[in-house]
Formats: sequence, structure tokens, C-alpha cells
Amino acid sequence: MRKTPSPNSKGKQNSGRNDMSGISFIYFDLDDTLIDHKKAQDRALADLWTRYPELQSSGPEVLISVYAGVNNKLWHVYRNSGIGQNELKRIRFEKTFSELGVRGLDWREAEAAYMEFYQRHWEWIDDAREVFTDLAKRYPVGVLTNGFNDIQKKKFEHFSLNRYARELIVSEQTGYLKPDPRIFQYAADLAGYPPESLLYVGDSHSSDIEGGSRSGWKTAWYAVDKEPVEDSPANLIFTHFSELKKALT
Repeated sequence: MRKTPSPNSKGKQNSGRNDMSGISFIYFDLDDTLIDHKKAQDRALADLWTRYPELQSSGPEVLISVYAGVNNKLWHVYRNSGIGQNELKRIRFEKTFSELGVRGLDWREAEAAYMEFYQRHWEWIDDAREVFTDLAKRYPVGVLTNGFNDIQKKKFEHFSLNRYARELIVSEQTGYLKPDPRIFQYAADLAGYPPESLLYVGDSHSSDIEGGSRSGWKTAWYAVDKEPVEDSPANLIFTHFSELKKALT
């Protein structure tokens, strides 16, 4: 079982841990912070396995594991501008099929079916909706997410995030991906507050916490099922959204 960092673990506890003072605007990450992307992805891949007999020479858990490994590596390449969006979509299925020894299944058909299934399984992270909407009554809030415009904007609409968020930002519209400081500067300019009065809440330590902290923001790390990070710059480490709410109210 993967360890979950404790708020008392080593890190910024001696220089700002749990300091939530002076915050004027809160940005949230979307996938695996507010919305359970991993669960939706895994369930969509299981549905894909059920639809196509070509995938059934091994169990659905093998498809899920292979796809996740391939996709994560490709997103790293994409973040560094090594491939484009369409290449990522193509290669992640072609390489997954190749590693599984699957023949005769077109990646375009698989991609379309996967996206159909994926959208059926969107859900809030436990307690995220309650805390997000409550904090939106106390602070101006926004969403800042990596990803593709088309799918992320569908999530904004599906979860009615425009009812609560003043700013909804997708990396593709800016030309930069987290942790690039330019996307944090873009978000800060839209919010209209200096970096030191902004809080970023996210699950990825590298993209969200390191990216936000290097840009001068306060950061809150949603660290459920995450490995501990020595000397994390996060101002707050939490594993339940009630902890975030308590720190900000």
C-alpha cells in the first residue's frame, strides 16, 4: 500500500507549513483533485475491454496497467513539446495494443469508444464538491488544469463549474502546461492578485505544488495515495477535503 504523507512530515513545517493567511483567490486543479479522473479512466478501459474481444487475451487489469504506463510517459513528452495532441492520442493506443500483442483494432475506433465510456464515469472526488462550493462563497475561485480544451470544457459544463468559478483555464488555451511558470503568471493576471495572495490546490507534487510554489503562490497538496516528499514546499498537506476547509475557514 502506498504511503500517504502526514501533515507532520518533513517539509515546510518550519517555514510556512499551514500558513493560509493573506489568501485572496484560490485556484484548483481539476483531474484527481476535484474530479476522479483515475477512476473514470480505469472504468472506461474496463468497458473498452468488454466491448472488444481482441483485448480479452488477458484481464482488464492488464489493459489498465499497460495503458496507464504508456499514457503517463507520453504526457511527459507532450509537456516538453515532444509530440502534439493528435500524436498523443494515436500513440497511446497504438503502443498499448503493441505491448499487449493486439492486432486488427484501429486506434481511432478505440479512442472514440474510450472517450464515450470515460465521460459516463465522471464523478467528484469524495467531499470535493461540498468544500469547493463552500469555499466559493468565501473566496473568488478558479480552475487551472492541464489537458485538452474540448474534454476539459465538457467537464466544466458537466459539473457546472462556471456557476462557482470566476476563471476556468485549460493549458491548451495558454500554450503552456503546468509546471511552466508562464501558465501560473497567466492565471495570476486573470485573477488580478499578486502571486503571494494566491493559493493553488492540486494533487500532483511536480506540476501543482512545485510549479505553484516556484511561481510565488501558496500551495495545498491533496496527497491521498501519494508517496511522501522530503522538504515539500506545500503550505498545507491534506488527505481529506475537510482538512482544507478547516485551514481556510
